[in-house]
Amino acid sequence: MLVQRLAVYSDSPFRLVERPDGQVAAIHVSDVPTLLFVSEVGKHFDSVLVLGRAEHAGTIGDFVPLQPNVRLVSLPYYPALSALGRVAVATPRTIARFWGALAEVNQVWVDGPHPLGLILVLLAVLRRREVVLIVRQDTVAYFKARLPSARWSVLLPALRAMNGSFRFFARRFKTLVVGEAIAAQYGGTRPRLLMMTDSLVRERDLAPGPKDQMWEGQVGLLAVARLEPDKDPLLLIDALGRLEREEPGRYRLVCAGGGPMMEAVRERAKELGVADRLELRGWVPFGPELLDLYREAHIFVRATPQEGVPRVLYEAMACATPIVVSDVGGVRAALDDGRAGLLVPPSDVDALVEAVQRITRDPELRNRLVSRGLELVQHFTLEAQAARVASFLTSDS
Repeated sequence: MLVQRLAVYSDSPFRLVERPDGQVAAIHVSDVPTLLFVSEVGKHFDSVLVLGRAEHAGTIGDFVPLQPNVRLVSLPYYPALSALGRVAVATPRTIARFWGALAEVNQVWVDGPHPLGLILVLLAVLRRREVVLIVRQDTVAYFKARLPSARWSVLLPALRAMNGSFRFFARRFKTLVVGEAIAAQYGGTRPRLLMMTDSLVRERDLAPGPKDQMWEGQVGLLAVARLEPDKDPLLLIDALGRLEREEPGRYRLVCAGGGPMMEAVRERAKELGVADRLELRGWVPFGPELLDLYREAHIFVRATPQEGVPRVLYEAMACATPIVVSDVGGVRAALDDGRAGLLVPPSDVDALVEAVQRITRDPELRNRLVSRGLELVQHFTLEAQAARVASFLTSDS
């Protein structure tokens, strides 16, 4: 039988920490979901390497040790792609590490588009290694929203060129995409393209049916997202303010997510008089604590202006929590055209408030949405999706 050895490249930040019992490799807590999915897919392989930029540190901080079946090949560290000087210095040694790692594997999974990822693709071709591309979001829109200032917009042509190069390579190599919108950008349905969902919900986490909750008193809303400009967290606070004005004391919002806009969110809540109706939990890694937040919540809300297919939708469905979400990206398809959650126009506070109130007042609607969500999510557990991806990666097609 052919030995299957997989390498995975991601631009996630890693940390190497020296401990009395040896060196520990860890990934930033915000990227743990990606690693958990890779680890589950890796169970179908003989070995898994993760190639990632790693900094040496004295403490582990907000990083999490790698899964036992995953080994890190550390690449030269740079804080972010926007640190162009650091990236330029790191690139020659990164190429050397790529070349060495390719000697240990027969397949490489490149997460991108990313400039160093494109270099890795070329090196893999030279070494005659099988290449698999993975695309999780609209790259140009993603990076455009994160440009430090307007003067960085001169890089947009280079971003578009990089995106075009990845799409060109996708005609030759197996490609994994997240959501129908990205699939359409990469040529749509075809044998060498697989539309996947990197869900983390395990079969054991699925709720048996709709939850038995009291809806006559306080209604708990839950948002799980980074507090960053591209997620527009202030819109949720505006909606909470509207709900408080119309039904004082009825709604409470828990936000699970950290980021640079946390203070701005607090300030907006104070301005609207809903600071006591808001709980900022900070980053909550996927696991029992986060799943308990879903189970305790009455309604899951997500009002971001752009999306691929956020894995949090499957987490909410698995926990039998009714969903209100912006109709963007691959969200509509993930929710079966709105049969498993209420879809609202992006950046529309009125529609968001109305949808929350509809779910609150209509038990038949709640149960219908939740029941359909539970039917769907059975096909999107971690085990099911990892098996699909592993079968695709190892197939002869």
